[in-house]
Amino acid sequence: MGRYAPLILAALLSGLVAWPFVRNLTGTENQGMPGVQIGGHFALQTVSGIVDTKTIDRDVFLIYFGYTYCPDVCPTELARMVQVIKGLDSDGSRVKGIFVTVDPKRDTVDAVTAYVRAFDSDLIGMTGDEGSVRRVMAQYQVYAKKVGDDETNYLVDHISRIYVVNREAQLMALFAMDTDISAMIEKIRSIL
Repeated sequence: MGRYAPLILAALLSGLVAWPFVRNLTGTENQGMPGVQIGGHFALQTVSGIVDTKTIDRDVFLIYFGYTYCPDVCPTELARMVQVIKGLDSDGSRVKGIFVTVDPKRDTVDAVTAYVRAFDSDLIGMTGDEGSVRRVMAQYQVYAKKVGDDETNYLVDHISRIYVVNREAQLMALFAMDTDISAMIEKIRSIL
């Protein structure tokens, strides 16, 4: 028995570590991503003034970090976000899509507003000064880096994920670019 004690201890510890994740998948307890230090409420500039996510009356937020000059990934992901919200049918009214710029130098309030409204009039475009945007990016562990030396005509290399957070701004799910729309809808329904 003594020689198996380390193995038994390792199995027990593995079970304790894995339990929060298994519990989350089975839906028997509160959902979420236990132990993840991503998320939280934030306030940034919108066309309506400074908006704090605490004041948005929705059950779930879909948050995407990108920039309006993005040639391909950002428009694709915002279109997918709108597809998901519309795919939720009547539950879509419980979800708010938010676009946060990673390029506040070029993305003014008017620019982000026009950009998101090209996809859906209910999306919120958010920007702010460099410091404010960087703080929100840090909260959500968003990577973004300017590519090139030109100060006006450049690309931004950035992470591409749709963050799903609940009313308390706790991270509930992350969707990668290759996540199927139907899987996204199913996951959000389980959160609602």
